[in-house]
Amino acid sequence: MKSNTKNLPKCQDCLIRSSSLFGELETEQLDKARSLRSAQQTYEAGEYLYHEGDVSEKAFTLYSGWVTLFKNLKNGDRQILRFALPGDFLCYKVGKHKVIDHSAIAASDVTLCTFPIDRFKQTIAELPDLAFAISSVTETTTQRCHSALTSIASHPAETKVAFLLLSLYVREMSLSKGAECVPFPITQEDVGDALGLTSIHVNRVFQSLRAQGLIECKNRCLWVSNKKALAKVAKISLPELESLMVGI
Repeated sequence: MKSNTKNLPKCQDCLIRSSSLFGELETEQLDKARSLRSAQQTYEAGEYLYHEGDVSEKAFTLYSGWVTLFKNLKNGDRQILRFALPGDFLCYKVGKHKVIDHSAIAASDVTLCTFPIDRFKQTIAELPDLAFAISSVTETTTQRCHSALTSIASHPAETKVAFLLLSLYVREMSLSKGAECVPFPITQEDVGDALGLTSIHVNRVFQSLRAQGLIECKNRCLWVSNKKALAKVAKISLPELESLMVGI
């Protein structure tokens, strides 16, 4: 991990501001909010940001790259909770219980804006809109998780995989406007650990979706040729999914 504390980019010019915590704040409030940031930190793919059981002292906004949030189960398996993308707010804990209940590892090289949590507590009293912004971001993340759980609970594997791929694709496309494909640094094993499927089963579904001409995934890049058709496989309307995944 490398840390930079000098010449940090301005929040007003941030390319991911609209999808991040500070997207909820008015321009005149940004200078005060920006003072909360202590550094930008970079991690290489495979490095841990934090571990389950750590005490939360910092929160992060993911500036670039993907992060995998997961729990290790008692039987030795891994349950991926979600994949964090640019704009996501991570590791913010309030109240008496500051112990983190999951681990986070960089799925690709990542850059994060770092905020000491004590600064948040001091600033919220002066900037109530910050508390609202945190609440709004938390609610959006919760809605996304609920939608994902609904798709995973009782649907067949093809529906589960289609939903996950399309939701990640829609979110990344909102950040990578005009790109022919979006970054896709996770593996089929990761997809399986997120959906409760074996990597062999996931591979079969990928092959099926490719054969239908719906996706192409190679060189750590994902193409979706027909979002509406993939949404039909995922059993969700495309406008509903886009509203959920892009809105914050």
